[in-house]
Amino acid sequence: MRQFGNFSFTFFHQISSSTSSVSSQGSAEPQQFLTHKLPNKPWFFYIKHNDWVKLKRKQENRQFKSLNWTNVIAKGIRTVHPYCSFGFKRHTIKGLGSRKNCPAFTCSGYCLFEDCSVQVDVKVESEYSLRADVIFHGDMVNHRWDQLKRRPIRSHARTKISKKLSSKLPRQYHLESLMKLEEDVMESGCRDDVPTTGVLKNIAYSERKKNRLHENEMISLQLMSEKEEDNEEKLIQKIILQPKGLMLWSKKTKSLFHQRSKTDVVYLDATGSVVKKDKGQSAPFYIYELVVRHPLKGCSPVPVATFVTAEHTTASVSYFLGSFITDCMRAHGRLEH
Repeated sequence: MRQFGNFSFTFFHQISSSTSSVSSQGSAEPQQFLTHKLPNKPWFFYIKHNDWVKLKRKQENRQFKSLNWTNVIAKGIRTVHPYCSFGFKRHTIKGLGSRKNCPAFTCSGYCLFEDCSVQVDVKVESEYSLRADVIFHGDMVNHRWDQLKRRPIRSHARTKISKKLSSKLPRQYHLESLMKLEEDVMESGCRDDVPTTGVLKNIAYSERKKNRLHENEMISLQLMSEKEEDNEEKLIQKIILQPKGLMLWSKKTKSLFHQRSKTDVVYLDATGSVVKKDKGQSAPFYIYELVVRHPLKGCSPVPVATFVTAEHTTASVSYFLGSFITDCMRAHGRLEH
C-alpha cells in the first residue's frame, strides 16, 4: 500500500479465464493490476494566462481550431491526478462577446487504459481566475501492469522538446524523463511526460529539417560546403550525388592522424541504423570512420575521417580512404615509418 496525497494505492491479482495463461501444472497465472479509489471531492488547477491567450487566438465560434488545448488541460489534470492518461471527447467555449451566464470552458475526457473506467469533466467558470474545476467519474483506477499509455505531443510541447534535443540525444532525454517520474506514477503505466525515443527522433529530425539551407538535403549540403569554403575548420570535404555519399574531416583531424599513425594502430569502423533510408532505396546508409587512439591515455578513440554512404563496396571504401590519405599528404607530406 502506498500513499499519494489523498490517493491510496495497492496492487491486486485478478483471475480471468479470457486473459489468464495456464502453466504446465494446470494453474492459472493471475493478471496484475494497479488500482486505487478516486477522490470524492472536486479538485482544481489553474490555467496559465499565457496559455489561455494562445488558445483564444485559435477560437472559432464555440471551439478551438487546434488540439493544443488538450495538452494544456491534460497537463493541468496531471498536477492533481498523474496516474491516468486522458483522451478527450469534446469541449465548449463561451462565444466571443457573449453575455450568457455560462462557463468560459468545459470539456470531457476518458482514461486511455483499456481496463480503466475513469472519466473526467473539467470546467472553467471565469476567464479572470482561470480556475479549472476537475470532477472524476468511475469507481476506481484499474490499470494492467503490462500496459503503457501516453498522450501525443503537439504544437508548443514539440517546440519546447525540440529545443532541449538540440543539446542532448533522444535516448538521453527519454531516460532523464523516466528518472523524474515518481515511483507510483511509474507503476501506473502513465507515460505522458516520457515520450518514446522514436517520437523524440522524429521531433529532432523535424527541427533539423527546418534549419536546412534548402529543402533538398543534397543541395543544402552543397550550400553548407560553399559557406565553409574560406573557413580553416572546414568539415565537409566531398559530396557524392549518386549514390548519395558524404566525406567529412578537418585540418585538425588530419594533423591528429598524421601524428598518431606514425607509431600507433589506425582502424576502420562501420556503423549502421544511424541514417534513415530514402524512399525506394534498397541499401541502407552506413557510417564508415577512420579511428585513432586519443593522445591522452584513458580517453575514447577519435574518428579522424567519416564517410556516410549507401554504397558498400570495396571500391567505394577504397575511394574514401584514398581521398583522405591524399589530402593528408598534401598537408603534411608522405608518412615516414
